[in-house]
Amino acid sequence: MPARKATPVDAHPDLCFVAELPGENPPLFSELQKLYGLAAELFALQPWKLLDDSQLTLVKAVPGGELCYCCVMGALGEVYAMHAYIGPESYRLYCDIQAGRIAEPGEFFSRQRSVYVEFVPRRELERQDRELLARLHHPQGRGMLSPIFRACRPGSYPWFVNAEEAQTLAQCIRATIEICNAVSGGRGEKFWKRDGVLPLVIEEQKDAPQYRIDLVKAELPDEPPLPPAQASQEKLAQLRSRDYPVRGVLELDHILSGAPIGKKNERKSCASFALAVDAKSGIVYAPNATDSRVPPGDSLASVFIDAVQVSRAFPQEVRVRTQRLSNCLAPFLESFGVAVRVSPRLPAADEARAHLLSFLSGGR
Repeated sequence: MPARKATPVDAHPDLCFVAELPGENPPLFSELQKLYGLAAELFALQPWKLLDDSQLTLVKAVPGGELCYCCVMGALGEVYAMHAYIGPESYRLYCDIQAGRIAEPGEFFSRQRSVYVEFVPRRELERQDRELLARLHHPQGRGMLSPIFRACRPGSYPWFVNAEEAQTLAQCIRATIEICNAVSGGRGEKFWKRDGVLPLVIEEQKDAPQYRIDLVKAELPDEPPLPPAQASQEKLAQLRSRDYPVRGVLELDHILSGAPIGKKNERKSCASFALAVDAKSGIVYAPNATDSRVPPGDSLASVFIDAVQVSRAFPQEVRVRTQRLSNCLAPFLESFGVAVRVSPRLPAADEARAHLLSFLSGGR
């Protein structure tokens, strides 16, 4: 009689998303139970009927004490969610979205740091979501929406929340619930009356948690500079040892494509590309493909070196699209005696960019 195979025992029965969050603190099932209860309370309030996506709620997250900017989505009936943008740079992204300044699909993922709950139909659930909802005894039925809990990190696609992100998301949902209750009770008339002033939800620890709502100025600090461009000392030494002639103009372009990189059951990164294109001939030198967490200056420095080595010539001038890119590249390029100029239009790079994005989208 063949021996029975031992039934594997879950080494972490109280933890969730262990395999999906290697090297991180996975959330306890009890923490996700709390999130689920808060999500159910929020959904019952139908917050998208009370708030629109321009009416933000502020709350300070306990892990790190950073300010979160909570946004309710669903007034148009397409997406039902509460997104919490974490920190000033994520708030800057929100402001750019509202102003229509996001030019590329990958820019959203490359810059966003947030946590969110979204209510989706069953067909949009991942296997892990269905397993969690089954443990939570979430009702199933035709037309039912189910909550999913996700975190976005700069340069990555949305993924399952870890323990700290679950805690932040719970605070943000609670703050949004408090604001919805205030609005439905007629106490929200002054919350968004003045430009740049937003309601901040503060938990006061007494016998039982109580909340007060203050109005505060939402400050947006100056945009930080990009990190200075860097390249390996070996590559730099090789390039500086060459006595190449100086001629022509090189256009450098950085593209946030949004194409996913990664395996099925792991957090996926967003692909970015750096291009070096000869302004006169339109010759495209080998693009540098990385994930979007690599600083743009480093990617552009790498393709600049490759272009010089292939063409066997230094350009008289390099052109880039933005002042931020120019600032981060200037010290690197000036070390080779190459000038850098800002030009919003890069005709040769624009054509190469269009072909690349068309290829990545399957020719659509």
